[in-house]
Amino acid sequence: MSKLDDSARAFVAVYNELDHYMRKKNNSSSYVDHGQLLREMAEKNFIFKEHITELRLFSEIRNLIVHNPYPNVNPIFQPHEYLVERYKEIYNKIKHPPKAMSIAIPASTIFTVTLEDNVHKVLEVMVKKTYTYVPVFDKGRFFGVFSESVLVSYYADKKDFIMGKEAKVEDFKDYLPFDKHSNEYFEFVSRDTLLSEVLEIFQSNLKKRKRIGVVYVTERGKKEEKLLGMITAWDIAGLAS
Repeated sequence: MSKLDDSARAFVAVYNELDHYMRKKNNSSSYVDHGQLLREMAEKNFIFKEHITELRLFSEIRNLIVHNPYPNVNPIFQPHEYLVERYKEIYNKIKHPPKAMSIAIPASTIFTVTLEDNVHKVLEVMVKKTYTYVPVFDKGRFFGVFSESVLVSYYADKKDFIMGKEAKVEDFKDYLPFDKHSNEYFEFVSRDTLLSEVLEIFQSNLKKRKRIGVVYVTERGKKEEKLLGMITAWDIAGLAS
């Protein structure tokens, strides 16, 4: 290693740190090779899964540098500065994984309504903006969620009821609370929750034959707290693919 240039030395250093990190996480022995560690981590960590192609390539580059069959040509490969920085960037992302709020829709941009709002106007916005879930507030308190499921449940119970032009969100009050939705449910997580944990919630989204609608973010994951953001299946679709 003493003959390696700075870029090759830095590249190998990142490899070694990542290798140590994976062995510690998996409690793996020295007999388990780097490639197998990458495969195991990619099965349970979306960051590894997202960057698995690059990480495999970087592993091959490291092997080419370290296991050089031509001692008179050292290093046999000099990684470009970009590759060194890219390797560091991915490793840093692994060591300091993103949190839920990194992709959450911030509360300041979320369309919300109150119990006093006109239902027809709310529906107009939902159709125009393709909103599926709308937080409902009552005197500043996060009361529940207005969604298509609320409408379906309401009309299933009321049968031939016709909604007048002056109908308010409050008319659906019994169906709005988080635990009153017939075929969907909602989760609350703290602002410190890792994004990987939210991804797991959506991947394991069946709960008593209900599908998860939204993961809401508050300070400590309590529904009584101020709403900080929301995450829908669309927001994490790319991460889960």
